Amino acid sequence: MKKFALMAAVAAASMMALPAVAHAEWYAGAAYTQYDADDAEVGGVTGRLGYRVNPNFAIEGEGTLGVDDDAGAELDSAYGAYAVGVLPVGTSGFEVLGRAGYQQIDIGGTSVDDGGFSYGAGVGWRLGGGFGLRADYTRTEADEDVDAISLGGTVNF
Repeated sequence: MKKFALMAAVAAASMMALPAVAHAEWYAGAAYTQYDADDAEVGGVTGRLGYRVNPNFAIEGEGTLGVDDDAGAELDSAYGAYAVGVLPVGTSGFEVLGRAGYQQIDIGGTSVDDGGFSYGAGVGWRLGGGFGLRADYTRTEADEDVDAISLGGTVNF
């Protein structure tokens, strides 16, 4: 928990210290995320809130509540904070994402109740009108490693 608090403080401080940039924008998203741990495969609804500092860098936080259980195991919660690198692909609205940060995961009925370094990659597609689609893969390295795949929508404001 101390690591998460430290990363959250660093993220908040860096957001406040950033100068106004013409491309800076807030974004929010909702997704379904499937978690795969050695003991179980569970799913949840994920909410994200991020700040895109410039076309190539963002900071985001996310939280997930479980909705899909697996034989006695259920996702109680997952939350994390990330630095996100963004590489736009042409002018079509496609972008490739890479992210690294910290995630805390609690899957009831299993040995997964820990947090650790988290990293992943994904793709996004800005559809226009501030809306988009996003898919990503994230791995959390803790006492028991957990892989997650997420698919959802985004809105920029």
